[in-house]
Order: sequence, then structure tokens, then C-alpha cells
Amino acid sequence: MSLKQTLKKAKQIERQLVQQQAVGTEPSHGAVKPRNYLALDPLLRKGGIHEKEDIDIVRKKRRRETKQQLRRTDWLSE
Repeated sequence: MSLKQTLKKAKQIERQLVQQQAVGTEPSHGAVKPRNYLALDPLLRKGGIHEKEDIDIVRKKRRRETKQQLRRTDWLSE
């Protein structure tokens, strides 16, 4: 869904809510809230260099590689 279509859908939903309020019909408690399609747009998501890197995973991976390398070395021959 393009940004233009998303904005169009959001305005359409807003108009429906305004019409419901003008008529006096309020949505019941069991009614589902209209989805915010603009929040789901891929252009508004994080990505690339802005995405958070998990440093703990990198540290664990380096530590495991170091331990494996130390286990492989032959300490008796040195």
C-alpha cells in the first residue's frame, strides 16, 4: 500500500467516525478500533544504519570464537 493510498484510507476512516459522532451512534465496547494504516507504512520504519545493533550478541560470538581457538592450540608442543 503506497503512502498516498494509506493517507486516503486514514481520511476515509476519520470521515466515518465523524459521521458516527454526528448521528449520535457511538461505537460499542466490543467494536474493533480502526487500524492505523499509516503506522504500518514501510517508509516510516527503522532500517539501515539507524537500526539498533545488539552488542551483547557480538560480544558472545567473539568470546565463543576465542575460546574455541584457545582449545585448538596445542599448549604442550610450545
